[in-house]
Amino acid sequence: MNPRDLWWQALVDGPDGPLLLALFGADGRLRLANAAYRSAWALGADELPTRAEIVEAAGAAGVGPVALPGRRQRAPRSGYEQSWRDGRRLWWVEQPTADGGCACTGVDISALPRPRPATGQVLSTQAGLELLQSLLSDASAWPLCVATTAPGADGQTLLAQIRGEDGCARLADGRLMLLLPSTGPAQAIALCERLGGLSLTEAQWGESATELLLRA
Repeated sequence: MNPRDLWWQALVDGPDGPLLLALFGADGRLRLANAAYRSAWALGADELPTRAEIVEAAGAAGVGPVALPGRRQRAPRSGYEQSWRDGRRLWWVEQPTADGGCACTGVDISALPRPRPATGQVLSTQAGLELLQSLLSDASAWPLCVATTAPGADGQTLLAQIRGEDGCARLADGRLMLLLPSTGPAQAIALCERLGGLSLTEAQWGESATELLLRA
């Protein structure tokens, strides 16, 4: 399939939908964008600027992200959370296209309800896997990160420090698994550092709980 065809169809079918959609060429210049993307960045209907020009114009207009977007790694798929000046939190997924460009998808996650895993208790391995799978299948839990401790870590100590929306389970190998729903990598890293340098893994779209744990 031609990614351009898929993106064009998405733009035609849902120009006013909740997703922010844009397609950039190998030169970094905008080729296609839906109304939601153009509105967020204060772009005119026919404007086709480069990404650098979009960011510069947004900053001058007082719209867009609080911090300038960093240079993204050229990975098969890259997801990250971004705070905007209007108070929103946007979750972006960027995927390289075959012609060297980039397809960008953004979704507003600031108003999504946060799931409430069981609090005050360390779940069993099976219960933890079931909770993780439910979070992976729940759009309101994204972005989603998982942190693990060294084997034998004290569960009650960790429970006393985590947030109400976080979940905790004891894995079969003795490690504690901390589930961090609606948490982007930057926020998760800061949380892990506060809790004592836990090992962090960011969930990927489409993977199962078992696949995620194999990477954790």
